[in-house]
Amino acid sequence: MAIVEMKSPLNEDSILSLWMVKNGDYVIENQHIAEVENDKVSVEVNAVQNGIITLNIKAGEKIPAGFTICCINTDGVRP
Repeated sequence: MAIVEMKSPLNEDSILSLWMVKNGDYVIENQHIAEVENDKVSVEVNAVQNGIITLNIKAGEKIPAGFTICCINTDGVRP
């Protein structure tokens, strides 16, 4: 099973403000899946590969720099 970890795109503590997908959804590469923000910027997060997503943090929670916000199982089959 191939698992791809997706880390916070910001190099400082931030907030995961919005998930555009649910845990267990099938995502497509470059699909907008989340929004991360801090006091300076808001950033869209896009899936890096196709697969089944596992969310590691809830919307509204603080994200430490470098934290893995989700994982994508690239062996996951599209329903």
